Amino acid sequence: MKKIELFGRRLTIGFEKKEKMKKEIKDLEYSVKEVVDEKIIYLILILVMTVVSANTYLFNGYLKLGDVAIRDIVAPTDIVYNDIAAKEKIISDIIENSQKEYIVVENVKEETIQKVEDFFQQIKKEKYTDLDRAYQNIKDSFNIEISSDLFTYLFKKSDDQLDDLRDKYLNDINILYKYGVKKDGNLLRFNSLFEKLDKLDLYEERVIKIFVKPNYILDSKKTEELLNEKIEQIKDVSVRIKAGSVILKKGEVISEKKVAILKNAGLYGQTSKVIKFMGTLVYLLILSIVFKNICKTFLFNEIRKKSYYSAIMLSIAVGIISFRIIDPNWKYILPIETVFILLGILINVKTSLIMGGFLILYGIPLNGFNIEYLVIEIFSLIVSLYLIKKIKNRTNIINTGIYIGMTKVFIVLTMAVGMNIEFIDSLVKSGILFLSGAFAGMLTIALLPYFERTFNILTDIKLLELGDLSQPLLRRLSVNAPGTFHHSMMVATLSEQATEAIGGNHVFARVASYYHDIGKIKRPQFYVENQADGVNPHNNLSPSMSTLIITSHTKDGDEMGREYNLPKEIRDIMYEHQGTTLLAYFYNKAKQSNPYLEESDFRYSGPKPRSKESAVIMLADSIEAAVRSLDEKTPITIEKMLRKIITSKIEDQQLSDADLTFKEIEIIIQSFTKILMSIHHVRIKYPGQK
Repeated sequence: MKKIELFGRRLTIGFEKKEKMKKEIKDLEYSVKEVVDEKIIYLILILVMTVVSANTYLFNGYLKLGDVAIRDIVAPTDIVYNDIAAKEKIISDIIENSQKEYIVVENVKEETIQKVEDFFQQIKKEKYTDLDRAYQNIKDSFNIEISSDLFTYLFKKSDDQLDDLRDKYLNDINILYKYGVKKDGNLLRFNSLFEKLDKLDLYEERVIKIFVKPNYILDSKKTEELLNEKIEQIKDVSVRIKAGSVILKKGEVISEKKVAILKNAGLYGQTSKVIKFMGTLVYLLILSIVFKNICKTFLFNEIRKKSYYSAIMLSIAVGIISFRIIDPNWKYILPIETVFILLGILINVKTSLIMGGFLILYGIPLNGFNIEYLVIEIFSLIVSLYLIKKIKNRTNIINTGIYIGMTKVFIVLTMAVGMNIEFIDSLVKSGILFLSGAFAGMLTIALLPYFERTFNILTDIKLLELGDLSQPLLRRLSVNAPGTFHHSMMVATLSEQATEAIGGNHVFARVASYYHDIGKIKRPQFYVENQADGVNPHNNLSPSMSTLIITSHTKDGDEMGREYNLPKEIRDIMYEHQGTTLLAYFYNKAKQSNPYLEESDFRYSGPKPRSKESAVIMLADSIEAAVRSLDEKTPITIEKMLRKIITSKIEDQQLSDADLTFKEIEIIIQSFTKILMSIHHVRIKYPGQK
C-alpha cells in the first residue's frame, strides 16, 4: 500500500487503523453471535432430550394378537379413539329391536269371522252325507287345504259341541286381531300371538292358521327408510383412556379389542412404534429450527446477557422436566404458567411470549399431542401476557394466578359444551385447572426473590419496593443529609420524566436517583446542600484533600449499597452519575500553587454513564444544583443553563458511552425545562407580603 501524504498527514495510517478497528468490531460481533448460537443450542438440547427420553415405549417389545403380556402395559398418554366394533353392535341392536312399519288391511277381521261361522255351519249341513263326500265338499266350498284328521275331529262333533268350538275359536280370533296379525314378507307371525291365548289345543291352532289372514302387512320400503335414518343418527363411539391407565395386565391375553387400543396408542407392532417415534423426531426438528431462528431474531440481547439467559435456562429446564416426570393424570394441575409470569417479570413480555409458547409446543409430545391441553395453555399464555403488564406489586401476582385459573375454567367448560364432554368430568377438571392457576401465582411469589437474588436481575417490582421512602437507607439519608435527600428527590423527578419521554425505564431512573448520592451520608457536612450554618469545612482543607473527600462519596455509596443489598444496577449509577467529571473548582484552586498538576487527579474515577437512564441522571444531577444558583429563573435562563451544562458534558465526552441521540438530548432539554419551570415558578405576592 502506498503512503500518500496530504497536508502533512499520512492518510494510509488512519485508513489502516480504521480497517483494523472495523475488523475487530466484526470479529467481536461474530464471536457474540457464535456464543448466542451455542446458548440457544444448549437450550434446544435440553428440550429435545427431555422429550425424546419419554419415548421408552419403543423398546417395550413386539406385541401381537393372541400373545400374553409379560408386563403391565400402561397408556403413555391420553388415548381417544373410535370403537368401530361398539358402533356396529349398536347398529345391530337397533336393527333387531327397531319397530317396523306395517300397512293396515281393512275388513280382514270381519271376513275371517264370517268364514269361520260359515265353515262351522257348512259342517253341520254336511252331517247328512258320508264323511268322504262331506270332506271334499268343504274343501271345494272354502277353497282350503284341511287335513282329514282335523275334518274328522270336527265332523264327529255334535251341533252343540260345534257351536261351543265355534264360539271359542271366534273369541280367540278376536283376541288375535286385537293384538294384530302381522306378516313380514312371507312369514306370518303366529307363535308370539298364540302365547296370549288360554288352553289352545292343536286342532284350534290348525283352524286358526287356515282361516286367519294378516291385518298388518310389512311396509318394507318405509321400514328401511326409518331404519336408515336411525342408523345415520348414530355417532361414533368415542373411547377415552387416561394416561397412566393399565391397558394390558401382566399375563393377560391380547384380544382384538385390546389390539384396537394398542394400535391407537401406537404400541402395537414395531412398525407403528417406529413411525410414531420418527414423527415425533420430525416434529421436534422443525420446531427446533423455528425456535432457533426466532430466538436469534427477537431475543438476541436477552440470551446474550448472562443473567437473563441463566434465568431462561433454569425456568425452561424445570418446566419441560416437570412435563416429563409428572404423572399424566395430574398434568392439568401442573402450574406451568409460573414460567410465563416469572420470565415476564424478570425479563420482559416478549421473552415470556416466545419462551412460554415454545415450552408448550415442546411439551405437547409429552402429553400425547393433546389438543385440548394445547388450547387451554395457549389461552393461559395470552392472558398471562396481558396481566403481566399490569403487575405493580407482589399482590398483583396472586391476582394474576387467580385470573389465569378462571380463564382455564372458562376454556375447558366452553370446550366441554362444544365437544359434548360429560359435565361431571369437566367440572372436576375445571376445579383442578383453577387450582393450577392460583398455585402458579403463589409459586411465582415464592420463586421470584430467589431468581432476583441468584441471577442479579432487577425487576420493576423490586424497584417499586426500593422506591418506598420508608426504606432504612433512604430514612438515614433524610435524617443525616436532608439537603442531599431533597436534592435526590428533585433529581428523581427530573430523571423520571425525561427518561419516560425518551422511552427508557423511568421507574429505574426514579429509584436510582433516590440512591445515587447515598454515599454522602458518611460526611454530609462536606457537601454544600447540607451546610445549613454556612460553615464550609473545605476552607480548612487542601484542594487535593477536598477532591478526595468529594469523590469518595461514589465509593462510599457502593459500599453502603452492598451492606443494604442494593442491586448492582443501582450501585453502578452511584459511580456513573459522576462519570469522570472534573472537579474544576478544586483543580483550578490547586493549579494556583502548582501549575504542573495532573487533571486526572481531580476527576471522578468513573465509569462514564453506560445507559440512557444513567446519562439522564448525570444531567439531572448537574442541572438541578446549577439551576438553584440562578438569580432569575425564567424559561430562557433555565434553558440556556441546561444547554450550557449539556454541551460541556458532551465536549468532555461524558456521554460517549450512553447511546443518546441528539434528538433524545433535545427531548431531555425540553422535559427538564418544563419541570424546572413548574418547580421554580414565580409566586403571586399577597397583600402584606414583602
